[in-house]
Amino acid sequence: MLLAALIVLSGFAWTRVFESTETTEVATRCNIPTSSAQQSPAPVPAPTDGPVATPVGRMLPRDGLNDTAPIPPQDVGVRVLNSNGEVNQATLISQELTNLGFGKGGEPDNDPVYTAYNLNCHGQIRFGESGARAARTLSLIVPCAQLVRDQRGDATVSLALGSEFDGIKSTQEAKRILQKLQNWDAKHGQGGARQVSQAPRISDEMLSRARDVHC
Repeated sequence: MLLAALIVLSGFAWTRVFESTETTEVATRCNIPTSSAQQSPAPVPAPTDGPVATPVGRMLPRDGLNDTAPIPPQDVGVRVLNSNGEVNQATLISQELTNLGFGKGGEPDNDPVYTAYNLNCHGQIRFGESGARAARTLSLIVPCAQLVRDQRGDATVSLALGSEFDGIKSTQEAKRILQKLQNWDAKHGQGGARQVSQAPRISDEMLSRARDVHC
């Protein structure tokens, strides 16, 4: 009897975990960009386990960079984009990222993709092939932003702020990881391109907890 009850409870717990993961995936999905001439935003792509090709780039699932190791925040050049029409928000978030130790990938600006300011989600972290590890680092403190791989040739990343963006979400675990990366960088006296090939080992469990937030 007791064993049967434990089996039922275990199954219920795993169902809740699955539903929570699925709900978060849906909550972080963004609409496809449209031009300012169109009256309404394009629909959100249907759920998928793989990347979705769109005009902004390939929209990845939330776990799309789980196998990618982060790098120290000072080696991450971030440019914040206004994709929701909120005045001065991009500038304020850019300064907050600087305060957290991130580098600057350009001055805050209006989004050249969602020109109608109709990014209807929390936001997007856009990056090219060379910036995957930088995007992984940024995703630790903006865990509700969608990952988008585009065609840029450098290692910079863009943080596009959507209509549901409600600020930087730095969990205690995320702060510990950033501090660990910063300390490692200071100890080894390296930075920039040399840092890309090396980084301290961060456990998968720690990385997962850093992004464990409600979106």
